[in-house]
Amino acid sequence: MKRFALVLALLAWMPSPLLSFEVKQNGWTFPNPAKAQKVAIRPVDFTDRIPGKETLVKTYKKKDEKVAFETFEVEGEVFACQFHFRGSEDQSSNNYAIVDLDGDGVFETKYGPGEKAHTPEWVIKRYYQKHPESQDPGPSSSSPR
Repeated sequence: MKRFALVLALLAWMPSPLLSFEVKQNGWTFPNPAKAQKVAIRPVDFTDRIPGKETLVKTYKKKDEKVAFETFEVEGEVFACQFHFRGSEDQSSNNYAIVDLDGDGVFETKYGPGEKAHTPEWVIKRYYQKHPESQDPGPSSSSPR
């Protein structure tokens, strides 16, 4: 029993696993869509705080064919970009996303594979500023805090 308590105490003191996101105060490089080919535009329901399929996901392919990226926007407010790098036959693809969490135009947060970015609060607030006839239902129980 003492050994079990010791193991529990050691586990409690161990650092928790790191989330796979990084913050770079001056921002990550945002791609230039003008230098890529737009291949698709699709509406997606990305948040339950705004009705309908509020987010436009625009997919672009760079000329080198191994890189594609998607921009995420709500009514012209671009808040994220997801990159897809296709690996060679013996390597897997590498995906990550950059997000502007505060609406200043700097994409300071980078999410790695397996992490899901959510629609930032500033995007939702700006949506409801543009649509005063609608009311924000507020964060749901599944929204990040």
